[in-house]
Amino acid sequence: MKKQYIFLNRIAITYKGNPLKVPPLQVIKDFFTYAQPAEHLKAFDEFCLAALSGQYSWRRGSPGNALYYSEQLELLIEAAYLLYQESQRKDKLDTVLIETLQSFFNYASLAKWKKRHHAFTYAALSKSSVADELSAVTIFRHIDFLKS
Repeated sequence: MKKQYIFLNRIAITYKGNPLKVPPLQVIKDFFTYAQPAEHLKAFDEFCLAALSGQYSWRRGSPGNALYYSEQLELLIEAAYLLYQESQRKDKLDTVLIETLQSFFNYASLAKWKKRHHAFTYAALSKSSVADELSAVTIFRHIDFLKS
């Protein structure tokens, strides 16, 4: 496997195989089969609030539910990276999508996105705040990019 794909571990684990053989659009479809966009936005807001609170405040069931939701977000980030790689090789994707993906991964590499996401997950599941790990600007941009 090429070095640039070393951070695709969530897809490899979930889809049980080579992440390069998993169609990224299937990962995204699976994500939205799990819940409607409005429900995902609500859950994402609650996930971010739990990560910022400085105390354990996840209210959507057990901590396992927060971890599961975090894993789903990580899958989405990895699928976006695969689409981004596809867009670099061919122009079959929508122009707006290509521009969004380029902006997303020009802002931060896949490794940085996953590291920041891990900080959010850790904070959401503990008594700490993601603000202890990341700057306010980084937190805002992380949330803003994932919501767009």
